[in-house]
Amino acid sequence: MTATTHGVTAELIEAYRGIAPATLGHLSGVRVMTSAIKPGYRTCKLVGPAFTVRAVGLDITATNQACEQIKAGQVMVVDRGGDAEHACIGEFRALAQQKKGVLGWVIDGASTDIVELEEMRFPVFARAWSALIGHAVGSPGTINEPIACGGVVVNPGDLIVADDNGVVVLSPGEAERLLPQCLEKERREAETRAAYQRERE
Repeated sequence: MTATTHGVTAELIEAYRGIAPATLGHLSGVRVMTSAIKPGYRTCKLVGPAFTVRAVGLDITATNQACEQIKAGQVMVVDRGGDAEHACIGEFRALAQQKKGVLGWVIDGASTDIVELEEMRFPVFARAWSALIGHAVGSPGTINEPIACGGVVVNPGDLIVADDNGVVVLSPGEAERLLPQCLEKERREAETRAAYQRERE
């Protein structure tokens, strides 16, 4: 497979676009974020390599910096240090990120502008939705280092696989190793689904 700068191959990323997080949830040892991290709208799908940032509480200085550093085709994954009140993304930041080619955000914290983000179809998974907005006050944070998000460790370049049912995190090695099992499980489920359909007919 062809390597990418993100640590996962383009082929793996494309393959996991067809894999449901719930399929991965059947496998032991897989990092699944807490169910408190939810999408802003239904039929929300997000698959791509993680770009990580930690910015705590009111201060979103590091998040602002990460917005400049993240590349097209990546997923911003944000550790807010337990704060779920100060939003770190809303409509206009999302517009800029979407224009840049960022795939979406996963936040262990708050977002805002839930209606506008749904209209844009920009995937944001968050713990909360809030009208209270964070500010850049210059406190230190971390960018592209291991963080905690949704109760699991997320490393830069880990593969994020998310939909309405939840968010799964895979290392590049895990993604490659687990793909055959996922494909086989989804194949069997498709056969079972088709058999039920035939019975109803």
